[in-house]
Amino acid sequence: MKQVLFVISAAAILFSSCNNQNQVKFPVTKTFDCDVLVVGGGPAGIGAAVCSARHGAKTILAERSGYLGGMATNGLVAPFMSSTTPDGETLLIRGFYEELVNRMVEQGGAIHPLKAQIGSFSAYRDKGHHGLTTFDFECLKRTTEQMCVEAGVELLYHALYVKCDTRGGKITSAYFATKDGIWKIKAKNYIDCTGDGDLAYHAGAPYIYGDGEGGVQATSLFIVLRNIDWKAMDAHDEACRKAGDFEGQFYMREILAAREAGEFPMWRQKIALFQNLDGTATVNMTQTDDVNGLDPEQVTEAEITGRQQADYVVKFLRKYVKGCENCELAQSAENLGVRETRRIIGEYTVTTEDAKNSVKYPDPVFCCANHMDIHRKGYVEYVARNTNDPYYFPYRALLPQKVDNLLCAGRCAAAERPVMAAIRVIPPCFAMGQAAGTAAALSVAEGVGPKQLDPQKLVSTLKADGVYLPE
Repeated sequence: MKQVLFVISAAAILFSSCNNQNQVKFPVTKTFDCDVLVVGGGPAGIGAAVCSARHGAKTILAERSGYLGGMATNGLVAPFMSSTTPDGETLLIRGFYEELVNRMVEQGGAIHPLKAQIGSFSAYRDKGHHGLTTFDFECLKRTTEQMCVEAGVELLYHALYVKCDTRGGKITSAYFATKDGIWKIKAKNYIDCTGDGDLAYHAGAPYIYGDGEGGVQATSLFIVLRNIDWKAMDAHDEACRKAGDFEGQFYMREILAAREAGEFPMWRQKIALFQNLDGTATVNMTQTDDVNGLDPEQVTEAEITGRQQADYVVKFLRKYVKGCENCELAQSAENLGVRETRRIIGEYTVTTEDAKNSVKYPDPVFCCANHMDIHRKGYVEYVARNTNDPYYFPYRALLPQKVDNLLCAGRCAAAERPVMAAIRVIPPCFAMGQAAGTAAALSVAEGVGPKQLDPQKLVSTLKADGVYLPE
């Protein structure tokens, strides 16, 4: 790890910048040219790359790992959170996302979100868990790769983004650290799907970090457990549900007792196990606070802490939770789950009041109904909405200020903190990616920048591609 950090740091020293121009000065071993460069192969990046290529743009997707999926695969974040109305009856996030899910369902690698009702196989077991999508990690990797290849996307794995050149308010090239040395990619349009807004940051786009005062949401390291007796868990769950014992249902009293005994040194308030297709459980119960997700030293420490906490979680479940007496740790995530770092300041920033009141825009690119939940130390803060109607996300919120040929999709897009706490989850990220990729390709085809693209052209194209935008 020290050697890797040293190499990256040494390369970073070679970069120089000024107010309106940033030029890299060091040898490049390979150069690529394309219409659209997508940086980051998570859900937003996958949607962006495939939809860009489908609309005729020569597209490169650069990803630091050796497979796609981002936090959905290397972070073990499963299932996909809700993509439906709060009652689970209507699918809101469609288009590319629904196509991907249907392809996985056909392979036996996913359960469609409309089949995920509370208490069902995939919606374990809380009131906010309608419309989840249980999926198989390997099926997701394989299917997203297939969709990229079929669309004509050029995949570049093991390519870590490090810096970019800019001139006159535009990005002119991006640089990646590889085993072969530094690779340079030149594009007409760029899409930042790094989650942290790395490309936007280096290009000089204004942004907000966390709450604007240094505070960020808690991080989590997901784990997978095997040897769960789901029948026993279901029986306990049903008994508590009939008795109206919410605290008993989620073992909240047992967590408090274990914490007092020094057996549960985390701030989680209830158990959170989600049943996977193979009978294992994805568990979201570790938590580290005040971690700067942009600082490798802090992330390293949090990952070490998370794995130590995972051992406490397993021992707690064995001792206190019916059905988990013989559970075993099968896997811990490769990457820490970072909920919050940078958010761009966009041509428009979605406000909390917008989402609360389902404000409609002239340039909507998707809608959703996800909870606005901020993970704080010791509790989760939920921001109430004034309506159950879907809320919308406008195209302008994908466009950072001060950079003309860049779009940002995923949790670095432009939204106030409570809104981003909702749409940072995986289905909305796929939707943002589809919008960004489609827009990038359309703007190349029409010979204009993303900010000059007719938004109605984009909206009509998205609707034709299956995106659900109710009037």
